[in-house]
Amino acid sequence: MNISALLHSQPDFLQCQNCADGRLFKGKRGLNIHIKRCHSKSISASQPAVEIHNFISNSSNDTNFSLFSEQIYNYYRNVPVIKRIPRGARVQLAKALSCTIQNCFTNSENSWQKLFTFAYSHFHFDKTTNKSITSQLKETSFQNLDYPINTHLSRPRPKFDLKKVVESKVMDGDLKNASRILFSDDILAPHNVETLESLRQKHPSVKPSQGLPLPPKTSMQPLQISEKDTLEAIMSFSNGSAGGIDGITPQHLKDLVSASAGDAGGVLLKDITKLCNFMLSGNVNPNFIPFLYGARLCAFKKKDNGIRPIAVGSTFRRLTSKLACRHIISNLKTKFQPTQLGFGTRGGCEAAVHSVRTFLTNSDADVLVKVDLRNAFNSIDRVTLLKEVANNTPEIYHYVWQCYSQNTNLFYENHVIDSAVGVQQGDPLGPALFSLGIQPIISNLKSKLNVWYLDDGTLGGRADDVLSDLTHIFRNFKNIGLEPNSNKCEIFFSNNLSTSHRDILIQNFNHICPGIKTVSTESLYLLGAPLFFDSIKPVLKTKFDQFLNHVDKLYKLNPHIALTILKYCLLVPRFTYLLRSSPVWKCSDILQDIDNNLKIAIEKILNLTLNTTAWTQATLPIKFGGIGVRNLSSVALPAFLASVHSVSDLCNIILNNKVDLCFATEAGQTWQTLCPGENIPLEVNQQKQWDIPLVQGVQKDLFHNFHSDQDKARLLAVSTKESSHWLHALPSSNLGTLLDRDSLRIAVGIRLGAAICQPHQCPCGSSVDKFGLHGLSCKKSAGRFSRHSSLNDVIRRALASINVPSVLEPCGIFRDDGKRPDGMTLVPWERGKALVWDATCVDTLAASHLRGSSFKAGAASEAAELSKWRKYESLRDDYIFVPFAVETIGPWGPRAVKFLKELHPRLVVAAGDKRAGSFLAQRLSIAIQRGNAASVLGTIPRGVGLYDN
Repeated sequence: MNISALLHSQPDFLQCQNCADGRLFKGKRGLNIHIKRCHSKSISASQPAVEIHNFISNSSNDTNFSLFSEQIYNYYRNVPVIKRIPRGARVQLAKALSCTIQNCFTNSENSWQKLFTFAYSHFHFDKTTNKSITSQLKETSFQNLDYPINTHLSRPRPKFDLKKVVESKVMDGDLKNASRILFSDDILAPHNVETLESLRQKHPSVKPSQGLPLPPKTSMQPLQISEKDTLEAIMSFSNGSAGGIDGITPQHLKDLVSASAGDAGGVLLKDITKLCNFMLSGNVNPNFIPFLYGARLCAFKKKDNGIRPIAVGSTFRRLTSKLACRHIISNLKTKFQPTQLGFGTRGGCEAAVHSVRTFLTNSDADVLVKVDLRNAFNSIDRVTLLKEVANNTPEIYHYVWQCYSQNTNLFYENHVIDSAVGVQQGDPLGPALFSLGIQPIISNLKSKLNVWYLDDGTLGGRADDVLSDLTHIFRNFKNIGLEPNSNKCEIFFSNNLSTSHRDILIQNFNHICPGIKTVSTESLYLLGAPLFFDSIKPVLKTKFDQFLNHVDKLYKLNPHIALTILKYCLLVPRFTYLLRSSPVWKCSDILQDIDNNLKIAIEKILNLTLNTTAWTQATLPIKFGGIGVRNLSSVALPAFLASVHSVSDLCNIILNNKVDLCFATEAGQTWQTLCPGENIPLEVNQQKQWDIPLVQGVQKDLFHNFHSDQDKARLLAVSTKESSHWLHALPSSNLGTLLDRDSLRIAVGIRLGAAICQPHQCPCGSSVDKFGLHGLSCKKSAGRFSRHSSLNDVIRRALASINVPSVLEPCGIFRDDGKRPDGMTLVPWERGKALVWDATCVDTLAASHLRGSSFKAGAASEAAELSKWRKYESLRDDYIFVPFAVETIGPWGPRAVKFLKELHPRLVVAAGDKRAGSFLAQRLSIAIQRGNAASVLGTIPRGVGLYDN
């Protein structure tokens, strides 16, 4: 049908007179948007436009998937996609995505291509326009792809700014990737012929000689999941998870199925569940499998100049694989244990290390061999994988057969690499499939010790048995596409062997595994953990050097962000595996050196000097008055005890003998010495239960060593839950929770009792000491009014978010002395009565409150609430009155706490987030800290450089 005939038969189509090919658009709105985007003066002729709808329509009749691969890369490279969906656009975009997913059930190539390009047509924004992102997204959601999208194919990539990228990741809540980017020594491999060839070698294109197994039978019932399962799987994606080549990220799905999307979010969740079930049934159009089950590929350079490929698959594919994993994990856990610990076994690494260390200590084994496989995941035969899935987990065979029965695409820059062999990169099912593939070969070996963590194997026992097993697995591994990496395989000999016997064994093992490396007690490691005490100090020294290199990078960031990364991502988090798997607690001298350097780093980030008492308090957990930066000396022993107790039963099964794990008894006795009179925790597998008695002892010693009521009151106050909310807040300028350098320094200094200024005279005439606490109670405090205003504004906004409008300082309502309350709701709050509140922030350490505060936390705020309760007695009959009292050091009054508990469930319903109440508490706590900082800085006289203007 020509254009004239189409216009005659479809009068709602309009033709663009400015386009040489006379493009058609459905409706006047679509035509106007096209004209504005493509023919506006602001768009240069050198910026070509790509019309996704036209491309899909033209390619769907005569599919050219090579062209589609090129176009989808162009979209990924050139079309900007938003990270988060604004609340105002979620309903419309959820409806649009639901409609697109529903069309996929027709299984046409056109419908799948529309889903694959959905992000680029609906989640993109144009920075050159004056419209808000929300407005632009709403327009795209109504057009349903019947309009062109401008992509500047020559748009240069922005210059990489490490500080900006890391801080942006933190503000998005993606601390893991922020620290990875900041601390990683890996660099992107250059885009050249050598890198491309290395990637091709990592992904061999030779197909297995053996034919594929039969497709799943119609009588075989595929796995089907519920909407609840889908929602849990979507929310299990970590913050900041990247999207595949299609541009849709897990965060997009989180936003669109949240409560803020209304009923449209529920409908979308239902459609996503149907799509996952459709994929689990193996019904995806075969022509589109290379794209849907492919991945976006990037390459990093290793330290040895090798290439490490990283693949990110489609979000819908990863979601479906997650759901499949959750279903089969319990079944495969039983099948794999105790031989394989890499899938389905919690603490598998730790169990392997403790078992092997105990085996070497208590047995009469001749040798221990560590097996390493070359490019294992990308080389294992897919025929083997499919057969094992059919035999062991038939409910996911439909899905896995469709994923692995043909080649898929790996998009590296503008190149497409075939994934024809091995586990597909970016597939969450990968570890399970690989473990299934090698299970028949490694399950019945002669060696006394037989432990595998994915492609890392450990065999131990009599030399003849280990040699026989090594021969067996290498021969059978070759049949499924795996080969040993001989240069990385290691052998350890027992001291019981004579030198001559050892030389003979070296020759025999070299015959089976040429180039196998002999290691000693000082160089024997398993999964990155030292197996003998002699090798612990070198590992600690290496990690210590890494810490020093990493901490230097923190000084370039905003101090609040730097403190957050240090607390959650750098020191203890990076040492946790080593602390749990090895008796590091015995190396007190090295741990003390690391702790001393941690103190220096904290002082530099915060611009504070911490004496011994302040540093001891700082290293306590937040709930006990610290700032959450734990030192290794205090964490090492509880971490090790929790680990050995949590895996002891599994280790006994691995060793086929009930024995005490190495150093477990000694660690328990040391803990009893440090905690005299304390009973062994009931939940021995929880690190917190071993840690709390130690922490409580330190806190108790601190309190008893304080001689002033001021220090006692401060420690009691900062140990309350409410005083610590600001330390849990994500530092984000977008959320208003990012503290500037001075505010953070003063907030931490007041909490720890550190010096925060030089002694000087306040404008009110009083003397201010080095602790600067006079400003918190000064009658001319500069931060009193701003803090009071901020508290009331946060409360008003919280009420507005649950559709309860309110006004500040309402007219017509007065107490007996003529003063007005701070706020009142305009609709009933309870029993038909409006809510009236009055907020105040009293100084915990003021002379008038110190007597009570030094004996009871929150005594000052409780007294302030009682005083306001009496003053507003005349209003209590007609209104619901809430006295909202907080303290400068942090505690809240009992009625303020009760009010927050009443708000919490309403906030959760309105926001669809269980953390909504915590977020409100954090904003209130941040407001208090900012007010404290303003009060302290306000004591500095004008004319000395701070407030010259």
